[in-house]
Amino acid sequence: MGAEKVPRLCISTIDPSQVGGVTTMKKFICDYAQKSGFSPYIVYSSLDPQDHLSIKNLLKSKRKIGFLEKKYEEYDGYSIGIVLPEFEFLHYLSSFRYWKKALAQGDIFFGVSGTNQSCLPFVLAKKDFACWIATTLLEDRKYTAGEFSLTHKLIDKFSLPVCLYWEKLIFRKSKKVLVPSRYTARKIFEKYKLDGDKVEVLPYPVDTNLFHPKSSKKDEEKYLLFAGRLNDPRKNLSMLLDAFSIVRRAFPEVKLKLVGDEPDSRLLRKVFELGVGESVLFCGALSYEELVHLYQNATLFVLPSLQEGLGIVTLEAMACGIPVVSTRCGGPEDVIEDGVNGLLVENNSASKLAEAILKLLRDEGLRKRMGKKARQTVVNKYSMVKLAPKFLDFFKELSSGAGQGQDIWRIRR
Repeated sequence: MGAEKVPRLCISTIDPSQVGGVTTMKKFICDYAQKSGFSPYIVYSSLDPQDHLSIKNLLKSKRKIGFLEKKYEEYDGYSIGIVLPEFEFLHYLSSFRYWKKALAQGDIFFGVSGTNQSCLPFVLAKKDFACWIATTLLEDRKYTAGEFSLTHKLIDKFSLPVCLYWEKLIFRKSKKVLVPSRYTARKIFEKYKLDGDKVEVLPYPVDTNLFHPKSSKKDEEKYLLFAGRLNDPRKNLSMLLDAFSIVRRAFPEVKLKLVGDEPDSRLLRKVFELGVGESVLFCGALSYEELVHLYQNATLFVLPSLQEGLGIVTLEAMACGIPVVSTRCGGPEDVIEDGVNGLLVENNSASKLAEAILKLLRDEGLRKRMGKKARQTVVNKYSMVKLAPKFLDFFKELSSGAGQGQDIWRIRR
């Protein structure tokens, strides 16, 4: 007998250079799929302008886009450029012949992204697929469109309706739509009225062995912690800085540590204008081990977002036994029980956020009780043991229809 075929899991996703929740989701899928007997590889649209056939590059007589085999950690990957990247609705359509070549290597097809747009190549190639997404296109744009240039806004008036058509088509063709929270599921149902069994809430599974409380903690340094894309308008760092400036009036010794990408000029200017420069520490992008250390030693974690599909960082902080103060921004409301394992406050209110932070800073006993409950919540509902095996069921369902009905999947429990 010949050796059993190892099914190849094709993951359509975002450029690995991007930080944030989707990158964390993608990493989990790759690691868990490989551990379970699949051979995962990723395909994505490159963010490198040199890989694109833009209007600017056309004027320079460039005639080809980039199509490169690139490793994502130990996994195979394909980076694909874009023809006319200025027009969002063309991002996958214009380079489809390269996507078709990359997809030909796969047996099972799965999209991991913020919205479902990365699954369009699956639809065009007539593949059965499922996706794991955080939000809808309009929700994603709600807080970012204001950052567009005038030219971008004019182009978007044409592109957005086509992208919304793609979104509807992708949802209709998908075998299963996995979402991280009831909030995201509700947004999809409200707009697209999908069949009730097509959308399933499946949050990100947290490795509670990696993210765990410190055995003994000394409150030598008090600091608030945030981790995420610092310059993303949805993360609302400007409001967090306003709230922090209020907190410092009562607790001048408290620091604010920010983990993520390099701050842009607007964020740095805000820190300067508030006069909190000596108390705000930009930590940069960190490894999981380094981030765990910051979680474990934080006084509390703060999420000031305007909108979140879930907020993976809140789960990680809670797993480390740290209470979270979050705005009511969607996904975190599934996880945080106000006054029990954390605090929820009015969205986009610096005064309300500061009030909640001060409440926990003034009450060490309350912080410890909430931190303990936070850890229990993640272990009981959001741990790797509880959630990860459910992904294998979806891969099995997809693989059973691959290769003209042949069941090619072999997994290890």
